[in-house]
Amino acid sequence: MKRKRKSNNAIIIIGNGFDLAHNLKTSYNDFSNYFIENRIIKELQEILTTRNDKHNLFDHDFLKKFTRNQIYKLESYTDFIPYHLLRNEPDKLLKYFNENTDIIQYVISNKFLGKLYANNYLNWFDIENAYFKELVILKNNFLDKKKSFDINHLIKLNDDFKLIKSELKDYLKTIKTSENQQIEKFLSSIISTNQNEKFYIINFNYTNTIEKYLTYYENLKNVNLNYIHGSLISENIIFGYGNDQNSDYQEIKNFEIDEFLEYFKTFEYLKNNNYSEVYEKSIDNFTNYDVYVLGHSLGLSDKTLLEEIFDTDKCKRIHLFKRRDLEDNKDELEKMFNKLLFAASRIIGNEKDLRKKINNYENSSFFP
Repeated sequence: MKRKRKSNNAIIIIGNGFDLAHNLKTSYNDFSNYFIENRIIKELQEILTTRNDKHNLFDHDFLKKFTRNQIYKLESYTDFIPYHLLRNEPDKLLKYFNENTDIIQYVISNKFLGKLYANNYLNWFDIENAYFKELVILKNNFLDKKKSFDINHLIKLNDDFKLIKSELKDYLKTIKTSENQQIEKFLSSIISTNQNEKFYIINFNYTNTIEKYLTYYENLKNVNLNYIHGSLISENIIFGYGNDQNSDYQEIKNFEIDEFLEYFKTFEYLKNNNYSEVYEKSIDNFTNYDVYVLGHSLGLSDKTLLEEIFDTDKCKRIHLFKRRDLEDNKDELEKMFNKLLFAASRIIGNEKDLRKKINNYENSSFFP
């Protein structure tokens, strides 16, 4: 059964929830666990053997303590870590790190990533928001004459963020994507082979999960796919903050300190044709369109582009979906749907448009 639309064209937005619905370990929490097990612990094992106290991944002071020859009382993480490694107990060390994530900020040299562990973030948009909050702190220090501003702190923050971006890409390459019969059926209820109907898919993920479903439509001209933030085979992926209407951003931009702007999506979008193609092949090209949101949180870190898609008269209807995995928990089901609604309200400026465009809870379907 085809889902009712108000127009013949559709923009389909794919977010990380789409991959999670395939049981792929693509959340920030999955990445952070992988980083502990496969980067921190494995490289500490190697260092313990070589006694090399120079390693870019780790804090210099920590390494000095770590490579000492004697373990004292098991009262500190500098004792617990080598203790478990010397006993060849990486699983126990992993458990120790997972139960004491706040200590990671003292172990690794990437201080921004250390703060992320200390705050127990779960979502990628939280990371992008956290990066922006760090910029705001530096901005306020710059404005406050009583506080000192050191541009080297800004440069270090950007270097830390760049490393996370690189590590994320390497991690996602280890994940094998898969298909899901229920999701295939769901997509076929949206995408039509009718050449009079056009579909533009904006994939905010770096993975190619959605692409596996498009082989059926590959000979059709009415379906187009855009990896708006780049893909795992791209030379560069876009990872940063994307709300250029924030008042803090306006202040930051006027500082004329370019390092502040390095990871804003406004400028990242100008590095290739992906952003301009959103306009050329959908927003400007379609007379009108519906929007389908599949697994995207609608967070402020993507507001710049989402607002341009939602906040136009051409956008006739926005379809949000209930989570099938929460079907038996009605309170949580409605809570998570409302979370999407509230996020959408921060993107669509006019409340009347919000009420007119968004398909209501009762009439919204389930996403597998």
